[in-house]
Amino acid sequence: MVNFNESLCAVQIKALAKIHAYVLDPTLSEPRQADIRKECLKVWGVPDKARVAPASSDPKSKFHELVKNSDVESFQCKQSPLNSSTLEKLRHILDHRCIVGGGEQIFLLALGKSQIYTWDGKMPLRWRKLENFKLELPRDTLLSVEIVQELKGEGKAQRRINAVHVMDALVLNGTDVRDKHFNQRIQMAEKFVKAVAKPSRPDMNPIRVKEVYRLEELEKIFVRLEMKVTKSSGGVPRLSYTGRDDRHFLPTGLYIIKTVSEPWTMAYSKNSMKKFFFNKLTKESTYDMPPNAAAPFHVCHAERFFWAWVDGVIVHDSQTRMDPEKLSKDYIMSFVQQNYQP
Repeated sequence: MVNFNESLCAVQIKALAKIHAYVLDPTLSEPRQADIRKECLKVWGVPDKARVAPASSDPKSKFHELVKNSDVESFQCKQSPLNSSTLEKLRHILDHRCIVGGGEQIFLLALGKSQIYTWDGKMPLRWRKLENFKLELPRDTLLSVEIVQELKGEGKAQRRINAVHVMDALVLNGTDVRDKHFNQRIQMAEKFVKAVAKPSRPDMNPIRVKEVYRLEELEKIFVRLEMKVTKSSGGVPRLSYTGRDDRHFLPTGLYIIKTVSEPWTMAYSKNSMKKFFFNKLTKESTYDMPPNAAAPFHVCHAERFFWAWVDGVIVHDSQTRMDPEKLSKDYIMSFVQQNYQP
């Protein structure tokens, strides 16, 4: 170990001495530098190409290129409202995941750096430049997001900032992830956001991945709900959801996403104390997820439900006005407990 380290140091000392000599005498040159560079790039597997700025592209053409001319109409599916008539569709509790909403779901397309466009999912297909937003993302990226106004602190010291909250990923820097399981897409989005986020730049708008909950763990969401005073509330506390980093936002409701494709569903075995997959057509059971059981993006997007937390819906103990026509926390929790009994 001593000999090895000393031999490395000898090479470094020689290299540093050469650099020092070149700094003192600008006329000196190293004729082998170009050859060494090519050899290094070859060993590292790095293309011998100069970096160029991304060429401006038409967002509509780029979108069609990324989704490989998939049916555009499948992107404009509106979530079904969760009410007493649709609640029964959530009977297979383990098939679903939950996300707290704080704005309108839209699609975000990045063409490189600050070339970022959004589409509200409505026809005609019209991509609009994301204005008054400081954000940089790698090219060939397509995400399902919300633009959410985050709040930090309370009262006069409260600060607001618009943030991108990623709900799902379709294409990440050219990698199509639409057919992967929802959990995998979220994990890849987390890794992607960690790589592109600039937390040291307070002037940049933040980008985060939504926190995902299992439907059977719904209680974890209600624990994160508080009544807080905001600048625009006139001193009246408003329902607030506190996420990571102690940042909170005013929630609009809950997205409930089906992550298992028909005819498969998930169930819990009391004998083995494990979850398993069950085929409703063939009656086949397996502990390992079948390849065709993972719901791709278009299934998750088309078959999601939205439980709107409007006036008359009680999700916090301090709320008192209850609309009997709407679903409140206790009713939903009772339904989940009845249909999930491990």
